[in-house]
Amino acid sequence: MKAARTKPQTPSIHYTVSMPDPTSHTFHVDVHAHGVGSSPVLAFPVWTPGSYKLREFGKNVSGFAVKGGQHELLDKQRYAVAGAKGGEFRASFRVYADELSVRTPHLDETHGFFLGTNLLPFLEGSTEGLPAACVYDITIQPWRNWQVATSLPSAGKNTWRAAHYDILGDTPFEIGTHKVRSFKVRGVRHDVAFYGYGNFDAARIVADTAKVVGAQAKLFGGLPYDRYLFIHHITPDSGGGLEHLNSCVCGWNSWKFKEEEDYQAFIRLVSHEFFHAWNVKRTRPAVLGPFNYSREQYTRALWVMEGLTQYYERIWCARAGVTKPERVLRSFAENIEREDRRPGRKVMSLEDASWLAWTKLYLADEDYVNTGVSYYSRGAQVGLLLDAKIRALTGGARNLDHVMKLAFQRFGWPKPGFAERGFEALCEEVAGQKLTRFWRDHVQGTRELKYDEFLDVYGLEFHRENDKPKPWLGLTLSGNRVSAVFADGPGRKAGLQARDEIIAVNSNRTEGKALDDRLAELPTGKPASLAVFRRQRLVQAEITPQPEPASALQLRQVKKPTAAQKRNFKSWLGVRI
Repeated sequence: MKAARTKPQTPSIHYTVSMPDPTSHTFHVDVHAHGVGSSPVLAFPVWTPGSYKLREFGKNVSGFAVKGGQHELLDKQRYAVAGAKGGEFRASFRVYADELSVRTPHLDETHGFFLGTNLLPFLEGSTEGLPAACVYDITIQPWRNWQVATSLPSAGKNTWRAAHYDILGDTPFEIGTHKVRSFKVRGVRHDVAFYGYGNFDAARIVADTAKVVGAQAKLFGGLPYDRYLFIHHITPDSGGGLEHLNSCVCGWNSWKFKEEEDYQAFIRLVSHEFFHAWNVKRTRPAVLGPFNYSREQYTRALWVMEGLTQYYERIWCARAGVTKPERVLRSFAENIEREDRRPGRKVMSLEDASWLAWTKLYLADEDYVNTGVSYYSRGAQVGLLLDAKIRALTGGARNLDHVMKLAFQRFGWPKPGFAERGFEALCEEVAGQKLTRFWRDHVQGTRELKYDEFLDVYGLEFHRENDKPKPWLGLTLSGNRVSAVFADGPGRKAGLQARDEIIAVNSNRTEGKALDDRLAELPTGKPASLAVFRRQRLVQAEITPQPEPASALQLRQVKKPTAAQKRNFKSWLGVRI
């Protein structure tokens, strides 16, 4: 009689995270592993999905120890455990957490926050950087009466479970006294956790968020999750956003809600991060999941993932009735004016900007305005033109919405992602013809963007008020300090440099708002003298301002749009002209 075979034990790791002294900014983590073999390796990620920068989370770890055993530090982030008897071991370590952002861990007397990648090492598989098949549980022991908000399914009191590390690492945890409000769309619960303080109207944010969620769900015919969590960090030094599979984290300045322009910028951020529930977290290039956490993961398609999301963030707000069409048009015009002035548009393609995000965007220097473009903003411009082109080629029958739905159906997680330039092939399938020249000129190349087709499809025109031109110096200032010098501007010709501190204009000392006023008063075409400190030495420079339009670029509807233009406009922004 044959002996019954023992079914191999599924590896599992249970973390316990505590915070006995929040003012120390230190999380305490205990690890209990089962079925992990005799020589397991625990590895800390060097980056977190959605933020393409090496952040080296292992640098925050200290006091790593194995109870009753030994370990070896293999490199900057990997710990080999020796003598795991029966495939079981216990380990502990501490993580310093004092960087408040949507990407990094933070702990103080007001709250705790982290992503799985920030705090929790994974069981390394046969290939370095790739997690092994493993079940992960996490128990959090909150400080005093703090509560926990997370999108993971519950596995007991203050305990949650992830079927694999790509879900655990992607999950945010907000721990504190945050306030939670909820709403439902299509029967699915959505929680909104507010941490911080400020002049925001929580009820308005929740109501508008529900409308945006509804607008996006309408396009895709439903929601791709059972529950969703919004986490908002609202403090004077908060900013940015980061998407996750079933949640997102948005940071915003405490006092940037009362002015309508500021509020609209915030709700666009929410719209942007939520749209990533489809575009990036489910529809994605193949390299973006499953993830290798040990090094950079390169793709030429970040302009699709982020640029088209930035394009759509405005569209969703309009279709949801949260933002008036006129404001959306103004936002597009502002983006066009800003990006078409950037000298780097002639130097770097969108594909290169995507590929080099790890260094060029996330580690940008002061000359990046002259040598590169943002795959966010430039990608949004190209999305604007691409959507209009598909409408023009199909007589308004199809558009970029059809591409996004098709991409989700073909490549949505957990299906494998698309190949490099695979998204372009989907666009051509929907358009019914090749778009080779469009990709060559505007994605792979740096040819100037032309807006005629876009304007014609929707019945729009560019417009400026006939104002007297204002002086342009070709400088970006932060207070009195020069932060960037445009390669084709008067500042470069005058020899000004980044980090120069302007202290006088035409021999008159000036600072703060007075500097802005003095520079705005300079006559165009006539030399002016600037006194600057450069590395603590006084330098004189002569600058001749160039004229630029005093009024902002506007997008407005033509007086007599055709029936086709009216249909396209309504299909685009959800309202009639």
